[in-house]
Amino acid sequence: MILTDPFFNEVYNEKQLKRLEKKFGPFQRHHLDLTVTTQVMLDMMFKMTPKKPRRAEVVMIIPNEQGQLWLHTKDFYPEGVYRLMTGGIDPGEKPDKALLREVKEETGFAVKIDRCLAAVTYTLTATKGTLPFASYVFLTRPTAGQPHPADSRERITHFKAVPVAELLTVVHTLRALTGPFQDWGIFRAIAHQVAYEALNQSLGEET
Repeated sequence: MILTDPFFNEVYNEKQLKRLEKKFGPFQRHHLDLTVTTQVMLDMMFKMTPKKPRRAEVVMIIPNEQGQLWLHTKDFYPEGVYRLMTGGIDPGEKPDKALLREVKEETGFAVKIDRCLAAVTYTLTATKGTLPFASYVFLTRPTAGQPHPADSRERITHFKAVPVAELLTVVHTLRALTGPFQDWGIFRAIAHQVAYEALNQSLGEET
């Protein structure tokens, strides 16, 4: 992992991790190295410019009152692809604050955070260079009502609520993508796998 990237160090560092653990309890940590060659993921990587440096995101696990999780799709996704919502963390922004802001923008919900499930770091390598990235996976408390994007620029076209087990179907769907979305699908599948495993571990501890 590239520890010398100043933008990454602003949003992922031991002080930040310890603060989150103190606030929400222990959470899992994972790291993966990914080689990027297909276009959608390349575009995502190299939009992370110094003028608007994006080195981390929040992954939003938002249950409804029945315990199902909200997924979404966008107008440019391959047909049938739904996933958990994600949103960028601004430079210097605390991940939990970013989560509340992004949930409001993408769903209209004002949520409370239940806990942080995991922090996943990546080293993304392409022919033009290598970048570090992090995903903070948060679980919110259940919310009532239907989600409605507060920001039309999100390009969300539909939501659906699914049981936790359906996250594995999302993983398989994302990993099966080909063409320009192939590496994006592999990258996006990781947080869903981590979320599925963490949620099932939590359910096992409660029973």
